[in-house]
Amino acid sequence: MPRRFTRERLAANRSVRIALASLAIALVLPPARSGATPAALSGGAGADYQTGPRSQSYRGALLFASAEATPGDLTVAVIRYDDSRLGAGTGAFANAGLVLSPALRLRVIGLRAFGDSGFDSWRLRTGPELKLHSEWTLGAYYLHLHDDSPESFEAGGAELTVPVSTEFSAQAGSSFGRWTSGETTAQGTLAGTFRAGTRLLFIGEVDVGRNVTTASSPSPSGGGGGIVGGILPGLGGRGGGSRSQTHTDRSITSTAQVGVRFLIP
Repeated sequence: MPRRFTRERLAANRSVRIALASLAIALVLPPARSGATPAALSGGAGADYQTGPRSQSYRGALLFASAEATPGDLTVAVIRYDDSRLGAGTGAFANAGLVLSPALRLRVIGLRAFGDSGFDSWRLRTGPELKLHSEWTLGAYYLHLHDDSPESFEAGGAELTVPVSTEFSAQAGSSFGRWTSGETTAQGTLAGTFRAGTRLLFIGEVDVGRNVTTASSPSPSGGGGGIVGGILPGLGGRGGGSRSQTHTDRSITSTAQVGVRFLIP
């Protein structure tokens, strides 16, 4: 049975939403600073759809704002979703990249979900991104995921992003992880972004492996941040294995995800 919200939890959730809205406003309307390089601002709206084993599905609509300046990049978003297994809810998303050197960034991606029926989930992903020759980007990351279940999930992975043309970028990666209850994951990822004009962006991703858990950041055109970095959030392990299982599922499963972004340059 879903847990009931307490007054304290409702107040905390309202505070998180108010804080995210304040951050988005501050991002769109930054204070003027003498001598500072102005940030490149963008924003817009989008929609995502994911499908997985056993007819599981996820639908989401979002509003986002992004900024990129000399210190790095930042994208924040508010998401309204409907998951076939978890029900409807609201999510808060942030993706930040800190410039450490001309060829190196540290990226941190966070997602917090609040279900209408009491579901509570969060995920944090962090790791370096190295700019290679010809604008290729190699990234490594650590991922931690936790929700209402007693178990949590940890994984490590790597991704290579290749700009095929000015409109299309591709991404390939692999990851390995483990739930605290013992189930393990091993999967490969193929993703891409296609910019169809100045105000329309399409995102796609396919994950194949054992106990697939969406962990990638498919926004090659923005270097992982910029316009819409990584906003194909998912909400947890939706592969062949369930967190309530007492044995490891060795079957191979897959998920497919598509998204569209309407941009305001």
